[in-house]
Amino acid sequence: MDLKQVITTIVAVIILMLIYYFTTIPRRKQEKELKEMRDKLKKGDKIITYSGLSGEIEKIMEDNVVVKLYPDNVRVRIEKWAIAGLDDRTLSEQDSNK
Repeated sequence: MDLKQVITTIVAVIILMLIYYFTTIPRRKQEKELKEMRDKLKKGDKIITYSGLSGEIEKIMEDNVVVKLYPDNVRVRIEKWAIAGLDDRTLSEQDSNK
């Protein structure tokens, strides 16, 4: 290999490393924010899961929570990692009577 090929290879590797680094920064930030949100959960918080379930937290344990699901008040225990975020939507009287 001559010097030009070596330099080209090194530059390509550096560019790939930079692309990887800058694409993982937003994901790390998002994961950190999700972890902080999950650590701050409290009884009464309204949440939504990755599978689309939404409800209100009734009990918090170390790695999971008991959630009262809408609209029939069914209680389920889910893992904290399955919580996608807080749910700021509200059910109207009309929706809950269906």
